[in-house]
Amino acid sequence: MAPPSPTSLYNQHRSRRKLEKKAKLYKEMKRRDYIPKEGEEELVDFDRKWVDRDAKGEVSSSDSEVDDGGEMVDYEDEYGRLRRGTKADAERMERRKLNKVLGQEELDRISARPAQPEKVIYGDTVQTLAFNPDEEIHEKMEALAGKRDRSMTPPEQRHYEADKEFRIRGVGFYNFSKDEEGRKREMEALEAERKETERLRKERDEKKDKRKKELEERRKAISEKRAKKQAESFLDNLGADLG
Repeated sequence: MAPPSPTSLYNQHRSRRKLEKKAKLYKEMKRRDYIPKEGEEELVDFDRKWVDRDAKGEVSSSDSEVDDGGEMVDYEDEYGRLRRGTKADAERMERRKLNKVLGQEELDRISARPAQPEKVIYGDTVQTLAFNPDEEIHEKMEALAGKRDRSMTPPEQRHYEADKEFRIRGVGFYNFSKDEEGRKREMEALEAERKETERLRKERDEKKDKRKKELEERRKAISEKRAKKQAESFLDNLGADLG
């Protein structure tokens, strides 16, 4: 008889692994330890199966958990809610919570997220070492402080550079020189021009006010002469009527 081929041995080994996996899954479902995935439903209704077997008298002590399954107890579910059920339900819930905790610990262990530091100070704490440093550190700090330049450092002279912007500028725009001396002369010239413009504007306003005052005085004199003439004419007419 020829020995089995490697392919046949591999298929047998794979079939055995699948059967062992199915048997383990079936036992978990039977003990209610199996938690279906999201959207997945249990293919075997063990409650209905237990009722049918109980009606036929086929329920064994291992299936029904006769020892403590019928005793009613209060227990807390995985969401902290108080429930009442059989002792078997309470044990299943404890196993489920334990599996959930173990699964979370395993996820935290294999996660790439760094662990939270253990030596963290919470609350108000006075760190005395910050006020009483070592003598050597204190001397080094004093040496560094002595080397520091305490003189005032003037800020760097930076001015607006119009040639670096592409936009339409107004009529009064003036592009100053980048040289400090040239820029100073240009600003002095603009300042002198501004003062001259203000002087001429002031003289023009003074002349305008003077002209306006002269016109007011002339208008007033004409009004007085007209009133005087009208009064004399009235008196002459009145004398002629009376005479």
